[in-house]
Amino acid sequence: MSNNSLSKAEKNALVVSYDVLGSHVELDLPFVKRYLVRGRADLTSDQELVFFMNTCKMQGLNPLVNGEVYLIKYSKDDPAQMVVGKDAYLRRAFSNPDYLFKNDGITVKRGNDIIQKEGCCIYPGETLIGGWCRVTFVRQGKERTAFKEVALAEYNKGMANWKSKPATMINKVAVSQCVRDAFPKDYEGLYSEEEMVASGAIPVNAVDADYTEAGDDDTNPVITNDQRQEMFSTAKNLLGPTANEVIKKIIGEMGFTSTTTLRQSDFEKVMEQLQTIARDSAHPDGPEPAEHPEPAEEPKQ
Repeated sequence: MSNNSLSKAEKNALVVSYDVLGSHVELDLPFVKRYLVRGRADLTSDQELVFFMNTCKMQGLNPLVNGEVYLIKYSKDDPAQMVVGKDAYLRRAFSNPDYLFKNDGITVKRGNDIIQKEGCCIYPGETLIGGWCRVTFVRQGKERTAFKEVALAEYNKGMANWKSKPATMINKVAVSQCVRDAFPKDYEGLYSEEEMVASGAIPVNAVDADYTEAGDDDTNPVITNDQRQEMFSTAKNLLGPTANEVIKKIIGEMGFTSTTTLRQSDFEKVMEQLQTIARDSAHPDGPEPAEHPEPAEEPKQ
């Protein structure tokens, strides 16, 4: 369809221009697709890009600020997801003139008692059960509160930060839900990183996680398409028809749902595991015995 055949509404939707927090933002489809999509930008539809741009405009979000808001697309079968970063999500609540304060923490079991405690520190003898948050605000001249308590078992998938920092993560889910309940108009259609990961809407590795073992982006970049092809080719040569399932299992145990976001250090681990699995499959009863040369015949007298 040529640009001349587009309606006025379509033309207005394809390019957005607005001001937010003293900055001027201009977005169009090619720019968003090239710079603001995490994962598989090539799989995003124009409809998804238009929705993202115009939601940013209507909600006063600046996607040009790193980590404020971004679009995630990892599969052609799943819709793109718009995610608001941690800092931006809370900043919206703090900047609302009706916001007063919040209290939040975790729910633990201590002996036979269930306790809601502030902070995210689990003491010896305590078992983490969930997270909670209470936001106090003003509506129609009266002080009101919103309260949310969420269960760890409902959200924890045992991967990445949920494995190493479960108290912090479940607390963040509770806070996100509570501020959205307190100010629904400010968060219409917007969800935090922790909520999206916990719900399974986006892969656990899609957000800015703590790559303590992997290193930073410069020293440990995402693998190339050639490396992905090498990985699958190696797996097929070593394992035959089970190759794809084996790779899926390996990266799943590492906390990934797609090979597109593996980093260089992850690639090396996968390749090592493939070799190990292939050796174990070839010799299920143990390592292959070392070869010994046949003894030379005694010379005939």
